[in-house]
Amino acid sequence: MHLIHAHWRAQPEQQTPDSLKAWMKASAVPADALEHVSVHPTGPGRLTLGLFHALPRLHDAERAALRLSRRACDDGPLQAYTLVSCGSVMVPCFHNLLLAETPEPGEDGTGQDRFRPGANAWDPSGPQQD
Repeated sequence: MHLIHAHWRAQPEQQTPDSLKAWMKASAVPADALEHVSVHPTGPGRLTLGLFHALPRLHDAERAALRLSRRACDDGPLQAYTLVSCGSVMVPCFHNLLLAETPEPGEDGTGQDRFRPGANAWDPSGPQQD
């Protein structure tokens, strides 16, 4: 399951359409594997949709969310809105914890990974010479 956020802006300011959640669910095709939609007004004329897709690959979930979001702009209840962004949210601390729980062969158990290189990380400036 992947959570994809679609961020919207309306100028002039618009009210959130009451039927938005139901419209998104009804517009999804089976291949979208859309399980849940959450709607969050985030400020004057701003809106965030959380689209939960039960797809194995993040890339596929992002593509499905983008298709649905564009459809909502073109033919649906968000014609007065502009799609600002659509994609997954990476939370490095959470992913670091997952990586630390499943060390790769040869890892020393310190939890170091590509997001938090340790003291022995490669230094692009090379060895210091006097």
